Amino acid sequence: MRLACHGRQGLLGIALASVLCACAVADPTHPAPVSAPPGSPSPAASTAGLSSPTSQADESSASPGSCLAAASELDLDEQVDLLYMGAITVTTASQASAQLAAQQVGSVVLMADPGGARATGELTAALRAADPDLLVAADQEGGQVQRLAGPGFGAIPAASSQAALPTGTLRAQWGMWGGQLRDAGVRYDLGPVADLVPAANTAANAPIGQLGRGYGATRTDVVANASAVIGGLHDAGELSSIKHFPGLGNVTVNTDFGVAHDTVTTSDSPEVDVFADLAARTDSVMVGSVVYDRIDPQNPAIFSPDIITGILRQRLGFDKVIVSDDLGAAAALADYPVASRGTSFLRAGGDLALDVDPLSVAAMKADTVRTARSDPAFGAQLVTKAARVLALKHSAGLVGCQPAESRERTRADPIPQQPASAP
Repeated sequence: MRLACHGRQGLLGIALASVLCACAVADPTHPAPVSAPPGSPSPAASTAGLSSPTSQADESSASPGSCLAAASELDLDEQVDLLYMGAITVTTASQASAQLAAQQVGSVVLMADPGGARATGELTAALRAADPDLLVAADQEGGQVQRLAGPGFGAIPAASSQAALPTGTLRAQWGMWGGQLRDAGVRYDLGPVADLVPAANTAANAPIGQLGRGYGATRTDVVANASAVIGGLHDAGELSSIKHFPGLGNVTVNTDFGVAHDTVTTSDSPEVDVFADLAARTDSVMVGSVVYDRIDPQNPAIFSPDIITGILRQRLGFDKVIVSDDLGAAAALADYPVASRGTSFLRAGGDLALDVDPLSVAAMKADTVRTARSDPAFGAQLVTKAARVLALKHSAGLVGCQPAESRERTRADPIPQQPASAP
């Protein structure tokens, strides 16, 4: 989104005290959810104690479609701003503000470690000063994937070690680690990993098994442990994103460094069932860049309508935000033109295009705007996508989805700011 008042016209620069939207935005082109796979927890069990960070009172006050109405009031450029997550790759507040201004996005992921919670809080405070409704994310898993460390951040063990803890203890630990993120101004953790890596493939599996990023070698273990992580994050007021749909467990190549093919997984494999079990609990799902030869051999998952729309939206009935894995720097996408990658992901059914290269964000956004103007059907889909992102941001305590007149009445209200330094 644009700087100062959150939009080019300031439509969404409103007081946090007045947020009233917590709607799950359904797409009328997608059928209702199917029943859970055999052996899955019941829907009641799936969501018990695992509500998103927004309070039940806020959820009950939202009218269905309010986020959709708010998104429809935005112009095309503002909608596209919402649909991109850029990156902050610098470590000082002034540099971060400049980098945000160059990208003009509604959310960012912190890709550099400022050096502890206090410095991170100062950086995120500067970002919030530029855009009070900016959603700040981090890639905080543990082990070799802990983006933010230093004083004020606990040392998080690898997921394979976390999995040895009782689930109640694991949830409590993530409540603490999530609280540290929130105190530092981070509202969205791009985790937990939900990839089911078969025991026989652990040693050969470069992206998950070799790095200890997995929560178990069975569907039951992964679901139980990932649920505890999500629960702990929600206890701390943090959003979650399970990844990397439809699962990296049957590959050997890490898509950060090369093209990966999965010759095993089908649309009803146990690896997919894990995501079905967790769909009701998480706030979003991240789609990976592997090519699944038995589902869609022509496209990586991140660009595949068969996978994103056909399986995740339609078969699993997932109606919340679908976020991409990195579109900017991943070697797996080297053969695809950079500028069109975000548009290809959105066309396939995704909502939030993640680009960890700040220098390519503008080109991706421009391509999406051009495509939407030349293809009215695609342009119309962006409203629903923007509405889902607005609902996600509301869950983080940010923007609301009131009618325009309500936003006008509250625009002058003060927006509370978190302290720049963590306790």
